Amino acid sequence: MRAGTSVDRAGPGWVRSWCVALLLAILVTVPGLTRAQGALDLRDADLRSFVEIVSEATNRNFVIDPGVRGTVTVLAPENVTPAALYEIFLNVLEVNRLTIVKGVDADRIVPLTTARELSPGVAGSGVYETRVIRVNHIPVSEVVDVVRPLLPSEAVISTVPDARLIILSDRAGNHRRIQALISELDQPRSEPIEMIRLRNADAREVLQVIQSMGIVPDGASVSVDARSNALLVLGPQSLREQVRVLAGRLDAQRNSQQSRVVQVNYAQAASLADVVLRSFQGDGSGGQIRIVPEPGTNSLLISAPADRMHEIVAMVQHLDRRPTQVLVEAVIFEMSVDGFADLSVQFGAILNDAIVGGVQFALEGRPSLTSLVSTVLNGDAPNPGNGGVIGGRAGDSRTGIAGLLTAIAETRSTRLLSTPSILTLNGQEAEIVVAQNVPFVTGQFTQVGQGAVQEPFQTIERQDVGLTLNVTPQINADGTVRLVIKQEVSNLTNATSSAGGEITAKRALSTTVLVRDGNVIMLGGLLENGFGSNAQRVPGVSKLPIVGGLFRGKSGSKNQRVLLVMLRPRIVSSDREATRLTRELAREAQRASLAIQPEDSTRFPQTPLGALPFDGADLNQPFDETFIDKAARSKNYPPLPSRLKFNGKY
Repeated sequence: MRAGTSVDRAGPGWVRSWCVALLLAILVTVPGLTRAQGALDLRDADLRSFVEIVSEATNRNFVIDPGVRGTVTVLAPENVTPAALYEIFLNVLEVNRLTIVKGVDADRIVPLTTARELSPGVAGSGVYETRVIRVNHIPVSEVVDVVRPLLPSEAVISTVPDARLIILSDRAGNHRRIQALISELDQPRSEPIEMIRLRNADAREVLQVIQSMGIVPDGASVSVDARSNALLVLGPQSLREQVRVLAGRLDAQRNSQQSRVVQVNYAQAASLADVVLRSFQGDGSGGQIRIVPEPGTNSLLISAPADRMHEIVAMVQHLDRRPTQVLVEAVIFEMSVDGFADLSVQFGAILNDAIVGGVQFALEGRPSLTSLVSTVLNGDAPNPGNGGVIGGRAGDSRTGIAGLLTAIAETRSTRLLSTPSILTLNGQEAEIVVAQNVPFVTGQFTQVGQGAVQEPFQTIERQDVGLTLNVTPQINADGTVRLVIKQEVSNLTNATSSAGGEITAKRALSTTVLVRDGNVIMLGGLLENGFGSNAQRVPGVSKLPIVGGLFRGKSGSKNQRVLLVMLRPRIVSSDREATRLTRELAREAQRASLAIQPEDSTRFPQTPLGALPFDGADLNQPFDETFIDKAARSKNYPPLPSRLKFNGKY
């Protein structure tokens, strides 16, 4: 009995010893399986035999699928613990496209392709049964599409869409797995409800069209709010977009016309109407759109389809923007100097009231000796011309000798400085003219007819002689200004042509430039330097020393001219900037007028104030306030313009 008791107590130990012995026998007898000193050396071993080794080492139970086949090679030179051996075992299964589905008492080793059909094992998981699963929130068809790939081939699934039910026949383990998955999917959706308002169509009629097309999926809905004539859409984003587009097309009034009056603030109504109409040519709706400009109120009368009216009004408002202005400041400087000098000696002998010999020169601006002698003999006072003159005559009234020595040096200079400024709208031509309107004879008629004398007449044409500046600015997006410039400076030369009429001098330029806002550009810089001379002499004797100068006459002229034109454009984009520039120019004009104001000697008569009366501080005062004498208002003089009054206040 004692020995038997010992044997009974040692029973479990004996079993373990027997298992170890069996494992060693397997390692020895199975080809490719060896284990030396705790190391693992498996070479082309059978996969099922390796499962047995792992089961024995880890005390785990495995159920092997019939499809599990193959060999394995595992090399582990160091000691392998049971936990490490199980990790190696999982890697071997992954390499062979196998996996473990855990159970209660045993784990299942199956191919990866069939693992998705199995559920983790619990008590009674292998019992085949049929269950009914209710779906509350999402469409039944969507649930079936997700669940069907996860079921084994022997499982049977069917649906009752109207009752929102799913009937599933499968093992109990899969039932629990599938039902847990459906519970995760069957959640209330947080999709918003979109309201689509209709302006022209009836929402109930549009709903009938949508329902007849069958575009509303399960779980979504489209209803009508009759009070606001709107559609209420509950469903995915794709459904809402589809209903929105369809409702918009059904709600459009293709044949309805609307009329509207649009007030134009800055642009010209006539030109704006032409631009807008041309933009709709070719799109098929040009014939339905009519835009009539009304010049009196600068308005547009628009008649167009209702679906195009908003687009037309938006286009008009975009084009009707306040235009930017450009202030063009110019400096035109011209100075000319003309010099003239001459020196000549004239003499002659008079015999019997006639000159019989001598020296005479005809120079510019000088009379000849013959004309002077004739004037003296006739008893008249001679005019030898400007400059220094020494003359004399010796003899009686019929014979004698006369001589004349003349010399002159003349310099004439002119200086012109103009600083015109002109303000114009962007893209609009502007011109400033500071000139004299001079008449020029262009033709005359003095013919005497047969039998009667016709009245003679002349044709005259008036032309501006002075300063002319013509500018057309165009503001670019980068802050530069494109200027089309035509500039002319002309003046009278106080000289006449051989055909008659006074000669004018003219300097003009015409160009197109690009200059940045506020920068200065020079358009014309002209420097002229000319000279000339006129020498007359008596051949031979004029080269004699000392006395040769009596037989020579000479005149010389020299002229220089400088013309400089500079321009500076300044963009004026607001009322505040325009006011600032106006005050600045007013102050500069007042300083310039004070500089040329003649000094008052305080003696009678007093010099009246001739300066500009505005200093730029307040330009919104009545214009007659600063230059009409206050004493004149209080006397019984002829009526003068009164100050402007607004509601009895100045």
